[in-house]
Amino acid sequence: MSSSLSIHLLHNSLRLHDNPPLYEISTSAAAESMIPLYIITSKSPFSQSDEVNKVNKSRANFCLESLEDFDNSLKAISPTQRLICLQSKDYDTSSPDPDVEYAETLKSFLSQFPDTTDVTIYYERDTSGPILRRWRMVLDEVVAPKDNVSVKLFETNNLHPLDNYLAKSKGNPPNSYGSFCKIFNSLSSPAPCLPTVATLPPPPKLIKGSYDIPKLDDLENVDQTTGGKGGFKGGETEALKRLELTVVKNCDWAATFEKPKTSPNSLNPSTTLLSPYVKHGCISPRLFYHKLSEAYEKSTKPNSSPPVSLHGQLLWREYNYLHGYATPNFDKMIGNPSARQIQWDDDPALLKAWKDAETGFPFIDAIMTQLKETGWIHHLARHMVACFLTRGDLYLSWEEGAKVFEERLVDADWSINNFNWQWLSCTAHFYQYFRCYSPIAFGKKTDPNGDYIRKWIPALAKMPKKYIYEPWEAPLAVQQAASCIVGKDYPNRIVENHTTTSKNNMSRIAESYKLHKEAAAAAAAAAAAAAKSKKRKSTSD
Repeated sequence: MSSSLSIHLLHNSLRLHDNPPLYEISTSAAAESMIPLYIITSKSPFSQSDEVNKVNKSRANFCLESLEDFDNSLKAISPTQRLICLQSKDYDTSSPDPDVEYAETLKSFLSQFPDTTDVTIYYERDTSGPILRRWRMVLDEVVAPKDNVSVKLFETNNLHPLDNYLAKSKGNPPNSYGSFCKIFNSLSSPAPCLPTVATLPPPPKLIKGSYDIPKLDDLENVDQTTGGKGGFKGGETEALKRLELTVVKNCDWAATFEKPKTSPNSLNPSTTLLSPYVKHGCISPRLFYHKLSEAYEKSTKPNSSPPVSLHGQLLWREYNYLHGYATPNFDKMIGNPSARQIQWDDDPALLKAWKDAETGFPFIDAIMTQLKETGWIHHLARHMVACFLTRGDLYLSWEEGAKVFEERLVDADWSINNFNWQWLSCTAHFYQYFRCYSPIAFGKKTDPNGDYIRKWIPALAKMPKKYIYEPWEAPLAVQQAASCIVGKDYPNRIVENHTTTSKNNMSRIAESYKLHKEAAAAAAAAAAAAAKSKKRKSTSD
């Protein structure tokens, strides 16, 4: 006798509200039983990059808390239900490839159900390159060989399906944010949120094992030495509380928000702090968008507008996602048609100093320390350290910086992370390389006393305000009085002179741009000659 089983294969929809696949299962009369399923690849838990297989404690803990919160929500609406969490290490997955590891785990799990069970996998479509490859592996290795397994795909992670934007731009992502906003505005308003799921079919009786959500210490390949001190509690419950606090009950603040006016070095964050929850699917982008629209209508103050408004930040996310979806090799320079080919230096020692907050520039080191300890930094702080690593001072590849952010940021998002590293390094999307962040002057604008530096670099806590951003300028007697000798208690600078170095790097970028222009012209000439030759041949035939 045949039976039906619905499996919600979860990735970034750890919520009951506005969850299309879960909602369809809950309202389908054909769904006899269902399993909410989440798979953790033991060789690279919670990583979304081919280059990074070890995330830090902050990221892993946030994901585990989000899974636990979702599990509690499932039990609250359906006492017999629970989240089934698989760890690939518990299955025969010998492949070093995490995509194969993922597919083999799912295949092994499904093997307990007989061929007479019609299995439908409900999957949320993730458009990031690595996850798309993983999904293709599932289709090839798990779905295709089985006549009783089918798939339903759902758009859950964007305001509109990304193909809708491409249909308005002749199949290519627009080259500017302004052009993208015109496309967005030409579409209808994002669809209203689906009702919160209130009931679910029971689980099947054949499931064997406990399938518990693991504890942090149970996970392999998590960097337990970094992170863990951030104030982010994962899960939909916390996400909705934060949305209520920052938007619903604070309409004027939300309606007048302008991101450039927030501070990269304030002791208390000056933004919504909703980015980790949006990234991990604890909150729906559509819910965030519509709650903002309501706040704009209720506010008595003039509303801010994109790109600086909160709506503008969600549109920026869509724009980044679109480029990540439509651009081959988006996380690389080589093979990426949008990226200008720049001959970055390769210096592991400099990269390590930057990553370990030992550059000798207090503002840079304070930012990188906050990142290392908490898993979060303000977006302008990200701009500062990204510019410093690439075109500003160290002239190292943006790809190396993107790997560090992927490893350490709680809200690391594959498309946004790679887009913004390309932007800040002037590799793609932004080309005004002569506009450079100063590791000394930039922080002084919002924190002249250096309180942010004193918090994150205790060695500099007693350094006078005059020298807090440039401790190497302090006379030895001042350093001794502050109990901080440069070169002993705090590192020497790894770049002797920012102004000179950044100007030299500007010249190097300019030369790369010149070579890029020449190569593009040569390619265009070759294409034109080939087309002309083809036309001449077809005429003679």
